[in-house]
Amino acid sequence: MINAFRDPFMQTALMASLIVGAVCAYLGVHVVLRRIVFVGAALAQVSSAGVALALLAGKDPSVVSLVLTLGGVAAFSVKSRDKRATQESLIGVGYAVASALAVLFVAKSAQGEAHMLDVLSGNILTVTRGQVWWMAAAAVTAIALHTLFHKQFLFSAFDSETAQASGIRAGWWDLFFFLILGVIISLAIRLAGTLLVFAFLVVPAVTGLLLSRHLGRIYAIAIGTASIATIAGLYASVKTDLPSGPAIVAFSFLILVLAW
Repeated sequence: MINAFRDPFMQTALMASLIVGAVCAYLGVHVVLRRIVFVGAALAQVSSAGVALALLAGKDPSVVSLVLTLGGVAAFSVKSRDKRATQESLIGVGYAVASALAVLFVAKSAQGEAHMLDVLSGNILTVTRGQVWWMAAAAVTAIALHTLFHKQFLFSAFDSETAQASGIRAGWWDLFFFLILGVIISLAIRLAGTLLVFAFLVVPAVTGLLLSRHLGRIYAIAIGTASIATIAGLYASVKTDLPSGPAIVAFSFLILVLAW
């Protein structure tokens, strides 16, 4: 197995996958516990639409994708008081519209289809060292902020009444969480693709929740699951000439089945 990772580009791909997997698995625990899995899918799709728009307009995909994703964060984090238009329904509308726009932008872009295939299924083997360092800095910052304000995030998510009584403004902390999640998704999709990022947000977290009830252990299991699936998936993709992203997702699901 070590021989498969001797080439520099494979080492870079492995490093990028491990970083994306670790930070997404960590944040994914809260995504699953908050029951906002669909938010992760919607933000990933909004980010993909941003990439497609950038390709059509000839702009920097990272910047356009981040701006649109942050716009999605602002929209999805608002809790509607109108019972006819719930937050879940607004997220569903956002997902559908972002998906349609991504297709329309790609259809009008000269080289959009080739690039969007990488955005959707991921091509982690083409990642550069510079992208890895940017992703690593974002991941460390996200986990550090989440660790520093862990109590506020937990109270705002699961006990908003106690949070308000304690002087914690639950709405602002929810928005802060969504901002962190949106930035990580936007950056991670440029490296690993929509499919792999969304899988990292959900599958390792569910595996951790199946195997433990202690939050610290759930984090460890989720990150460990993402790491094992990454190594096994990349190795399988090299040996069998399969797409790297879907191969990692398949191994993540296999670990989930074993945990179940």
